[in-house]
Amino acid sequence: MSIRQSALGCVVFALIGASWAAAQEFSERPGLFGIFDEVRGGLVYPVQPNDDSGITLSGQLYFRAFVPPFQNYWANALLRPRVHVGGNLATGDDPINQVYAGLTWHFPIHGHFFFEGSFGGTWHDGPLESPGDGLDLGCEFLFRESIALGMEIGQRWRVLASADHSSHAGLCDGGNSGITHAGVYAGYLF
Repeated sequence: MSIRQSALGCVVFALIGASWAAAQEFSERPGLFGIFDEVRGGLVYPVQPNDDSGITLSGQLYFRAFVPPFQNYWANALLRPRVHVGGNLATGDDPINQVYAGLTWHFPIHGHFFFEGSFGGTWHDGPLESPGDGLDLGCEFLFRESIALGMEIGQRWRVLASADHSSHAGLCDGGNSGITHAGVYAGYLF
């Protein structure tokens, strides 16, 4: 199954579940120092056959949304993205490490379940061109997008299954193998 098919399935799942979530009350926590909303840590693994990055440690920090909550499901979900910053530290034989930032949209689905999608940019230290059958990433700065399905556990904890993809979308010379991961995260809400 491709990333596009997975993303489409997640979006359809989120849209179906939106009717259940429409009745929820929108509020927000004060956050850490009134700025930070959540911290996440996880393990991801590359899904491309030529990526020898191995198990990758991943960490993310989310800022609070910059506008107050709306009392409308779609306005709240679409017009209040959170800024995130993060990084990946690969442990394999030929590691590709990343730092990234972007915007994350959160869609409550039903009860404790939610869907997230993000878009931003990343810098990596992987190969721009590969002499053999390795990855050809084309340029150091790439677009990065991700999807996740998650579940809240109690008031402060959540777990997520996630997939992310980074590539230059044909805007650089050379190859465009991209970097794609799938993994799991644990998040703590401040």
